[in-house]
Amino acid sequence: MEQTCPLCGHAIPAGEPDCPRCRRNLFLKPDTILALTLAGLLALFVVTGFAAQAYHSKYAALGEQWNGQGTTDLNAGRVDAAIVDFRTALIYARGNENYDLSLAQALTAAGRTDEAKAYLTGLWERDPGNAQVNLELGRLAARQGNTEEALRYYHSAMYDDWPGRDPAEARRDVRLELFRFLIRQGDQAQAEAELIGMAALLPPDPALYTEVGQLFMEVGDHARAAFEFEGALKLDPNAGEATLVGAGEAEFYLGNYEAARRNLERAVHEKPDEATLKQLRDMLEQTDLVLAADPFDPTLPVAERDQRVIAAFQQALRRLASCGAALSGTASASGGAPSSPGAANGAFAALANGARALQPQVTVESLRKNPDLATAIMDLVFDVEQGATQGCNPPQPLDRALLLLASRRGSSEK
Repeated sequence: MEQTCPLCGHAIPAGEPDCPRCRRNLFLKPDTILALTLAGLLALFVVTGFAAQAYHSKYAALGEQWNGQGTTDLNAGRVDAAIVDFRTALIYARGNENYDLSLAQALTAAGRTDEAKAYLTGLWERDPGNAQVNLELGRLAARQGNTEEALRYYHSAMYDDWPGRDPAEARRDVRLELFRFLIRQGDQAQAEAELIGMAALLPPDPALYTEVGQLFMEVGDHARAAFEFEGALKLDPNAGEATLVGAGEAEFYLGNYEAARRNLERAVHEKPDEATLKQLRDMLEQTDLVLAADPFDPTLPVAERDQRVIAAFQQALRRLASCGAALSGTASASGGAPSSPGAANGAFAALANGARALQPQVTVESLRKNPDLATAIMDLVFDVEQGATQGCNPPQPLDRALLLLASRRGSSEK
């Protein structure tokens, strides 16, 4: 039985599964043509995508290659070559912030600060919270001697995020760099303020405590230096030579001679280099002299105190006698004060007169009868040692010890 084709209406011959007429015209049907067209476009889109990806990958690789070459040239000091390299990298990767930053660094190294600042300012406007950009702007301001601007950018860099780095470590590095800049500028007060900020955030690391202690020594803040060194020794009682040397020096300059001696002796046992060893031994010798000459040690017996007062007075007389260029009189063979102030300046002549007037009272008997006399004698001794500068011979070790005692006495009375 013949069947009629539902598509074209023609009879389908017996034995045929479908209409031969429609079978021949299958590829001419609109739906088929549309499907084939879409398939072709899809294939073309895929091919184009792969080609574009390959193109961009090639450009990215070339940009990375030139940037790497620029980094190599910059590290080797070939600054001009590095600038060319980074500019070429930007041709292949325009707008790459890392390459812009590298170019700015190279321009800064070349002294082309205006160009460098233009690149850095552009980067900053795009991302004001970029720590590395703020740091580079701070460095640029420091290079130009602009302290106010340097402070602003360095402080921003401290508190920005540091991807890929420990934030605390990065901030310490930035603050230390700022500290060094401020020291070069002579702004010691601001430098010390930055150091105090750094010290407040230190982790429990004896090496960092020692480093900050050494920096406090640089700015002459011996009290904070001693605190940092002591902190290092608490964290690690065997912290080593640098910590012990620093602790000994800080305590010495603070007039804490017992603590100074303890740390200095330990530092000597660390077997430092020859120059450091000599310095430590000289400081130990001076410390021993100070401790042996100090009449104000509350643990001293009265007899020992009196002997120290008399010895200090005799040294002051010798000091007066050594200033012959300033005084026309000379000390007597018994070690007395100069017989006449002569042409000496008024202040120093008054000291000589005071010593001569006080000398008869400087005896054990007088000191026993009048305990306050020891203070009056030592005040004159200190005045002599501090006044004996111009026209006098260099101070002897005991003179230096008495000067240190005078300094400590003065500090304690403020």
